[in-house]
Amino acid sequence: MQKKTFIFIFFLWQNLFFSQSVKGFHIPDSLKEKSFEQLVNDYNRVLRIDNENAELYANSILSKAKKENNNDQIYDGYYKLAHAKGLNSENGHPYADSLIKITQNVNTKEYPAKAYIIKGILLNNEFKYKDALNQYIKAQSLSKDKNLDQFYYVKKLVGILKTATDENDEALPLFLEYYQYEKKKMQTNDKDIKSYIGSIFSVSNSYSKNKKYLESKLYNKIGLAECKKYNDYSQYVYFIMSEGIAEYYLKNYATAYKHLIGIEKDLLKNKNYANLSILYYYLGKINYKLNKENEAIQYFIKSDSLSFKSNDFVPIVRDQYEILIDYYKKKGDEKKQLKFINKLFYADSIINNSKQYLSKEIYKKYDTPILLEKKEKIISDLNNKNSILYWILGVGILIIFSLIYVYKKRIKEYQKQADLLIKKSTSSLTLSTSSTEIKKLKVSLEEKTKGLLPDDKLQDLKTKLEQFEKSKRFLRKNITTDNLAKDLGTNRDYLSKSVNELKGKNFSQYLNELRINYIVQELKDNEKLRKHTILSIANDIGYNNSESFANAFKKITGTLPSYYIKLLQEQVEKQND
Repeated sequence: MQKKTFIFIFFLWQNLFFSQSVKGFHIPDSLKEKSFEQLVNDYNRVLRIDNENAELYANSILSKAKKENNNDQIYDGYYKLAHAKGLNSENGHPYADSLIKITQNVNTKEYPAKAYIIKGILLNNEFKYKDALNQYIKAQSLSKDKNLDQFYYVKKLVGILKTATDENDEALPLFLEYYQYEKKKMQTNDKDIKSYIGSIFSVSNSYSKNKKYLESKLYNKIGLAECKKYNDYSQYVYFIMSEGIAEYYLKNYATAYKHLIGIEKDLLKNKNYANLSILYYYLGKINYKLNKENEAIQYFIKSDSLSFKSNDFVPIVRDQYEILIDYYKKKGDEKKQLKFINKLFYADSIINNSKQYLSKEIYKKYDTPILLEKKEKIISDLNNKNSILYWILGVGILIIFSLIYVYKKRIKEYQKQADLLIKKSTSSLTLSTSSTEIKKLKVSLEEKTKGLLPDDKLQDLKTKLEQFEKSKRFLRKNITTDNLAKDLGTNRDYLSKSVNELKGKNFSQYLNELRINYIVQELKDNEKLRKHTILSIANDIGYNNSESFANAFKKITGTLPSYYIKLLQEQVEKQND
């Protein structure tokens, strides 16, 4: 009696739950007589091409399934509706949540794993990577040993997450594994054209992320041919976009522009704002490379307007904000300069938060279970070699924790060095010759057996170098021993030797210390300068790029400019409080 009551309540709850979805929707007359198979084919045909129509077919599948009490199609309807809404930048979560609830006690080949997969996909589309990973891990656990399609599909999805955290070299094998699985399936009666073509795009995109653009183009070619062969164009636009991006990095700017501008309408039609933001970013970069600055800025502004459309950020477009900041700095537009500085800070906070967490989570939740699975298989095959495997696993885990420890220790060291740098007095920052070096200099001038330079010439160059330092000519770009020697009325060898004699270091070390000591004090004294980008500061003191500036800063001070600036700002805020 109790069992019958439970079953009755379960089905009553299920029917009530089903009745809450798709309120007010009526199947159009043109679709009423279509079978589930026909509706599914229609849905597959337009998905990613016309997502609004895909949503219509998904709603029709769900409504028809409810009328006929067809549970399998009800599940499929919820899945397809959630997916279509997600691709259309709308809220698909209510349908994914419904699917999880109604299938949590189901045990079929597809469910409940498929419910967690669609939930993860929706979260991934919203850049909520850590939440997406949790859903994929549940799906992989449920699909293991009963559904290879799902098991390999989750590998692809985890590859996408690894790509999001710039672990591209680790993502590529996952995509290749998924592609080989789908390609093999195409030789069977169980072939899945859409998944197969999707797997080709995943490999192409991964090669592009790994900066192997020729390999990316090869898979683009395969993908475009397969789209035409099987009359499935769901990924066609993305192959074209991938081709345009590859051509950009190969410096074929005209071809890249033609590919990218040609798919703008398709992305607008599908309200695919994330990819539109990336499209406009690359169109901006192409114009920037061609010295069409005004056109480039307009595309960057378009990209920016879409980057945060759902309060989320597409990480790849980050450097457009540095270009926008420098552009408005040159224009003297402080209001817009501040606007894009704030956006850059916000973008960095999103990137740092998502990457730090996810990278740690992937090691803990994905890679470790795979290692354990391999360990169990080898133990069952080789029986008596379990001790070796435990050692391998232990070393692997030790390495992972060591890397995390080193990373945290490095961050603390940067912060500590930045704090010490601020506490140092101005005099301790200026380039000076120590008492020991002065004694050595006297000895070198008076007692060296083979003097590198005559005393009068050495003293003359010393006076000129002092004037070079006082006039701050070391801030100019592209200073070399050749051109400075010419300015000082000497030659390269004499200048190089005199710097070694007088300063106890080579010319490159001497120049870097002058610049870094100068900027350390300037950043301490000039609050406005601290609001500039690292690239802008680097340019101001003679460096050609932010990387060489950051490396020199770290070598001399033991910390990075970003940590030093951040600590200075925090001190100002504490004083204001």
